[in-house]
Amino acid sequence: MFIFNYYRYAFQFSKFFEHVKEKWWKVLIFFFIVSLVSIFPMSLLIVQEDGWRLNFIEESFISETPEWQLPNDCSIVARKLVCDTDEVYEYEHRGITYIINYQKQDFNDITEKQVLLMDSQIVYTNGQGEYMIGYDYQGFEDDVSFRSLNLATGEEKALMYASFGRQLESSFSNYIIFYTLLVNTATSIGLYAFFVLIMSLVIQLFRFGYTSFITYGESMKLVVFAMGVPSVVSFVVGFLEPSFAPVVFQFGIGIIIMIVMLKYAKKIFR
Repeated sequence: MFIFNYYRYAFQFSKFFEHVKEKWWKVLIFFFIVSLVSIFPMSLLIVQEDGWRLNFIEESFISETPEWQLPNDCSIVARKLVCDTDEVYEYEHRGITYIINYQKQDFNDITEKQVLLMDSQIVYTNGQGEYMIGYDYQGFEDDVSFRSLNLATGEEKALMYASFGRQLESSFSNYIIFYTLLVNTATSIGLYAFFVLIMSLVIQLFRFGYTSFITYGESMKLVVFAMGVPSVVSFVVGFLEPSFAPVVFQFGIGIIIMIVMLKYAKKIFR
């Protein structure tokens, strides 16, 4: 497959200029591959850490412990909301409405910030027509007794509500992870694409003094090939220090380009 050949080319600095005529669609695919390799450790960390924390529920419970009288006959057991009645209970805390034992199935048109606790689902609506669904109370590692929350006082009550809020948020982890991965990947690839454009301009500065030189488009291909080795190095570094990997990646590209242009360009161009 050409990807393996391109990675082999990326380690042959002296032959970079031989490959600037490669087809654009292949070079673009290689660009996306090396970018994904570079950010893989960070992506893995995002999955392990359940994405960016929402904190909008937990932090609100920490800032101010709710003074709710929850239904004593309801609890979260074996990742299900169990109630002995069909009565619906509604509470409000810091601009968000919490509805326990929500019975309806239609929540698409809800235009308020709400957290709906159903028998096997938790739904969050943002008040703008969008929503997230957490299935099977997957964020709840422990059973939660509402009666215990009612009986708790002081610091114990604050800690129990903070834990309750954290588990509510964790129930949306699939959405959070997907969104975080999407944003991180799109942002990183966008920055790398911008970096390719800038470095290609820098390469064009070397044309002064030569009667012939590579075009701007060919410079872009050269930069993409220069991404090969740094992507491998940043992949390894990323498992040790994920936040440092992008620095290694971009710094490595710059170093390789300087080596290629200063050492090998004068042998190719006159």
